[in-house]
Amino acid sequence: MDKWFNNNNFAKILALAVSLLLWAMVHSNDVTPTPTTNTSIEPRAIDNVKIEAYGIDSSKYVLTSMSETEVEMQVRGQRSVLTSVFTDEYKVRLDLSNVSPGTTTLPLSHVVPKGVEFVSMEPSSVTVTIEELSSQDFEVNVVTTGTPAEGYAVGTPVITPNEPVRVTLPDSQLAAVGKVQGTVNVDGATENVTEKKVKLVAYDLEGKEIEGAVIEPAAVSVDIPISEKFAKVPLKIQYEGQLPEGLTLAKVDSSVSEVTLFGSQEELVGIESYSGVTLDLSTLKEAGTETINVDLTPPSGFEKIEPSSAVLTVTVVASEESSVSEKIIRNVPVTLQEPGGSLTATITRPQSGNKDITVSGPSDMLDNVDASDIKLVADAKNLKEGNHVVALQVEVPDYVTVKSSSADLKVSIQVKDDSEETSTTPAEPETKPDEDSGTETPNNQGSEEDTDAGTSDGSTDENTENDSEENDSSAGANSSSP
Repeated sequence: MDKWFNNNNFAKILALAVSLLLWAMVHSNDVTPTPTTNTSIEPRAIDNVKIEAYGIDSSKYVLTSMSETEVEMQVRGQRSVLTSVFTDEYKVRLDLSNVSPGTTTLPLSHVVPKGVEFVSMEPSSVTVTIEELSSQDFEVNVVTTGTPAEGYAVGTPVITPNEPVRVTLPDSQLAAVGKVQGTVNVDGATENVTEKKVKLVAYDLEGKEIEGAVIEPAAVSVDIPISEKFAKVPLKIQYEGQLPEGLTLAKVDSSVSEVTLFGSQEELVGIESYSGVTLDLSTLKEAGTETINVDLTPPSGFEKIEPSSAVLTVTVVASEESSVSEKIIRNVPVTLQEPGGSLTATITRPQSGNKDITVSGPSDMLDNVDASDIKLVADAKNLKEGNHVVALQVEVPDYVTVKSSSADLKVSIQVKDDSEETSTTPAEPETKPDEDSGTETPNNQGSEEDTDAGTSDGSTDENTENDSEENDSSAGANSSSP
């Protein structure tokens, strides 16, 4: 045995054998396994594969209905391939490139991933309805949601461009469009909303949004005024009754010179003052200073007034102690009482229809007198056609005396007959006054108007002079101090 180990050839053979044994052990895992039944072809069902429609001319037609929207697809392939493919790689398509309006049944096509074999699908065809598109113009309406900040109100939205928009829909849906509307949220707003881009939406007659409507333009620019829902106006005190003889109202001070009225925009428009406080002079029996508490109540139609009360400090003095001054009230408007019927009256002088009135009274009281405290009325109710000079009826506060002369308290009025009979009067009747000297010529207005304008007694109507005298008396009575 020792001889073998000492033999050089034996050692080489043994080393080779060990080497072969080690090589076989290392490469034993590289042997390809024998195919088994796990690599066999398997069937599989792919559920809920969506149908993809394509090819339709969307400028002319629209797909309004399809009998099925999903299919079940049967495929087969090796398990390793089937398990490695995502469901969305399976496609089912519907070609609408050659369709026309109406209802028809079309076949479906399929696309499956590489390595997967298509077997079948259910359904293999669908019934579709195609409608032609139509367009119609609609006015745009913009509404607001939410509530602005307290004390503020929302005005009328201003739309730019303020033009109709075009709505495109299938014929069956277009007839159901009730309005095209945009919505702007003004919750908590305290200032104007300007250049707000608003998306437009088409709604049916029941107010439900119509999906798929194409609106051109799709949006408009909107400005929404947000204004204060209140107005600050001066407090004007009204007077009634008369002071006892020998007493004069010297001064009335109010703890409140301005009030805040809350109400709708319609009510706030045009309001210039608050005259809800009336001082009854007959309750003041003697000279001196008296304080009077008054409640301030909102005028009809208004929600609230602030403050809700005021204190009047009233000073009465003996007439001989009163300090009297004069004041010119400019541009007092004249109210014209129309004659009615087919007759219309116009103030020809002054052309502005306003008069300057001189008044006198206690100095402190005159400081608060303005044109709104004086009322001038020209009564034309009983005047005939022609030119007239009419004395004004004057209404002033009880503590004020009108100092203007009787000439200053007159206006020139022209009365015309606007009926068709007057405008189409034949020429023959116009010559009758020449035949009968006792009849006035009513159409002599042009020449008489200049005379009336230059004098206070230039009326061509005897009744006018009588009216003027009566009105002068009336004016004097109305303008006298109590």
